[in-house]
Amino acid sequence: MKSHSKLPPKSAKRTAAVKWYEQNAEYALNTYESISFQQAHKPILELLPNKPGTVLDVGSGSGRDAAGLAALGHQVIAVEPNGKMRNRAMQLHRSHKIHWLDDSLPKLKKVRNCALTYDCILLSGVWMHVSPNERRSTFRRLVSLLTPGGMMCLTFRHGLPDLTRGFWEVRQEEVLQLARDFGLFATHIVQEDDLLCREGVSWTRIILRSPGDGTGSLPLLRGIILNDNKSSTYKLALLRVLVRISQSAGGLARLKNTDHVELPLGLFALYWLRLYRPLLEGNLPQLPANISGGIGVGFAKKDFQNLHDLSVLDFRVGARFQTTHAKTVHQALRVICATLTKMPMHYTTYPGSSEQVFVARKTAVTQHPQELVLNSDYLFSFGSVRIPYELWQSSQKFGAWIEPAIIAEWKVLMKRYAQSQGRVLEPELIDKALVWSEPKRDTALSRDRALNLHRDGVIRHCVWSGKKLSSNSIDIDHCFPYSAWPCDDLWNLLPTSRTVNQNSKREKLPSLLRLNDARERILNWWDCAYLQDKVSIQDQFFTEVAASLRLDLALSQDLDEVFDSVSLQQTQLKFNQQIPEWNDSG
Repeated sequence: MKSHSKLPPKSAKRTAAVKWYEQNAEYALNTYESISFQQAHKPILELLPNKPGTVLDVGSGSGRDAAGLAALGHQVIAVEPNGKMRNRAMQLHRSHKIHWLDDSLPKLKKVRNCALTYDCILLSGVWMHVSPNERRSTFRRLVSLLTPGGMMCLTFRHGLPDLTRGFWEVRQEEVLQLARDFGLFATHIVQEDDLLCREGVSWTRIILRSPGDGTGSLPLLRGIILNDNKSSTYKLALLRVLVRISQSAGGLARLKNTDHVELPLGLFALYWLRLYRPLLEGNLPQLPANISGGIGVGFAKKDFQNLHDLSVLDFRVGARFQTTHAKTVHQALRVICATLTKMPMHYTTYPGSSEQVFVARKTAVTQHPQELVLNSDYLFSFGSVRIPYELWQSSQKFGAWIEPAIIAEWKVLMKRYAQSQGRVLEPELIDKALVWSEPKRDTALSRDRALNLHRDGVIRHCVWSGKKLSSNSIDIDHCFPYSAWPCDDLWNLLPTSRTVNQNSKREKLPSLLRLNDARERILNWWDCAYLQDKVSIQDQFFTEVAASLRLDLALSQDLDEVFDSVSLQQTQLKFNQQIPEWNDSG
């Protein structure tokens, strides 16, 4: 193929591509829709997952492919950066199985923030828009989004570059080399004619598959948990804190351009405090006898001890502390941050290497606040912790399996440390101390708001069924069942009828169809119940949204965006935890 060395810089080409599709959205849409999904993808139809799964359609254009995949039963995340095209696609192909996302290559920041992996990633006529010097990092990001055994399909164009549309030349061998470098293997390579019969245009379709988890994170975790040398329980605690953060405070993660995730150092300290409080209160050894007598962990200083009048449940994202408690909590977290950076984060390294897995950047914090709120800004004020994106993703997806392995090894270590001290530990005491305490169901605030709004004639209908409520029939439902995902955040608590809540929905996950049907009633409830109330209630609502949903509300507090994030969380829970869906009419 002819080489074209004199090409515009990558920024100019990207601008040209964006400009062309903005100016020619209707033409492009009509062109794509003139060919059916079955015609366009005939070579891969039998290769697609044979049971409903998650599919990422990057550069979804007119939505033709997203609709075809949704019709096969798949849950599709359709990524399209062109607003005109995306809006027309949403009108043409309405489906509760398609979630439309305004995002783009090479970063795919919003996609990566969804905490989902995909059985199939489709890049149809997209790869030639990625500049050659960005392809390696972009390909790595895509690989990290694949499930074990997942399939990636790239279709790219050959022919003279079209400078007005921002096409770069793509060579087949370049794609295959990237696949080899990142552990994928090619199963099919198909040369195809142009279905629009354009002169000099042809296509190559390459099907790639992931043979394993695609990241190496699970073997790394297994090595740290089971094989790594440990002079204390600190490394296990560090991993368990990471898993707990990924399950309950993923919204505080910041995705970085270097394919890493940045988390608040103060959040690690907060969860560390929650983990160790019951262990130290139970006098359970965290060190062998030859180190400080096996008892005196370095971070449990005076301020840590002075927190005895607070419950571990008080140490949660969004909690507020005044005067003496504020100073004591702040100082205890400051000391724990120092311990974390000097000990477990420093010594948790890759096998056969001195390279740290957890890279901490500690900030000097000297002030002792009179009042503090455990929100993102405060927790980041201690510094940040950078971890590989793949490790973060594995913690989110496989946390339910990783945590029991950590706990089992923790028990072994404590029993061994106790033996070195001539002690025997009661199993019941160990089990109780290692439980991660979740708050009891607390729906009081939402219930009070629902009753008051019902009395004032504002909230009159069940969010799920749309039927009228009486003051005696109002229940507060956890949108996502508490048994599967313990979350009493205000956005997750919805007024519903007792019949629907206790007989129909119960412990099921509302389907996307049910969610979309209830959208306006849910938005109205959030607005009336929380945003029209005291400023502190508004702050609590959006603080909880930012922590538990993966949504950056720093610049916008848009309830539509909150609802879209709830929809993405539904998809994550459905596929990661296999929670039964609720589709009944109620």
